[in-house]
Amino acid sequence: MANVIITGSSKGIGRGLAEEFVKRGHHVTISARGQASIDETVRELNDLGGGKANGKSCDVAKKDQVQALWDFGKAEFSSIDFWINNAGTATAQYLTQDVPEDVVNTLVDSNLKGTIFGSQVAITGFREQGSGALYNMLGGSFHGKQLTPKMNVYSSTKAAIFILTKYLIDENKDTGIMVGTISPGMLLSDNWFNEQKQMTAEQWQKMKPVLNILCDHVETAAPWLTDQVLQNEKYGHRIAWLSNGEIARRFFKAYVLRQKRDLFSRYELD
Repeated sequence: MANVIITGSSKGIGRGLAEEFVKRGHHVTISARGQASIDETVRELNDLGGGKANGKSCDVAKKDQVQALWDFGKAEFSSIDFWINNAGTATAQYLTQDVPEDVVNTLVDSNLKGTIFGSQVAITGFREQGSGALYNMLGGSFHGKQLTPKMNVYSSTKAAIFILTKYLIDENKDTGIMVGTISPGMLLSDNWFNEQKQMTAEQWQKMKPVLNILCDHVETAAPWLTDQVLQNEKYGHRIAWLSNGEIARRFFKAYVLRQKRDLFSRYELD
């Protein structure tokens, strides 16, 4: 039985992971900025049976609040086995020169500062315990090989997280602490729907066929990702839901075998 802390876990893939950990009998501390959403999510998680869930409000851009989240989880469960830095936000609305200052600040605060502070707190706590596993969430064009249009600042924060995690992997290789990353793929979360709403009708119709191939529901990816986190024994490993091979397979099925997916009908996105 493991004890897990997940930042940004009242919705999206964070919540999906929390649900899967609880279903498997593990205990989970969730966090979000609003206590009301935490309380509702905790009730629903505990109704699943299995492990126990609790939660605490946390602005991950403030290190004292991140430390308080660790202290809360450890006080409840006596030790922490996994810390997943999931909190973050995304936008793909602007060219780089047009990104408003407040949007830059939000992306850097939530994605980058939140991951830095979460990593600092988790690693310090794990070193005191003598064990633990830290996973940082990647996304966007974090490797810089293929650029997603207008995800400039978002992808830059994820690239920084990738480099940050490489340092953490190097610095903790002989400590008994596991460090790795998670690439969840393109999931239909609140962030995704917020971006979809910014598309024109023409943009949506152009992108829809490709997105039908590449996207997934949270509940499709979360069980596999959870199992991979629990089973992983490879230090520095990147757990990737959508590998290059899987992408190629999906395009082959869509355009050669004519096997079409329909992800969006349940959301009435025509």
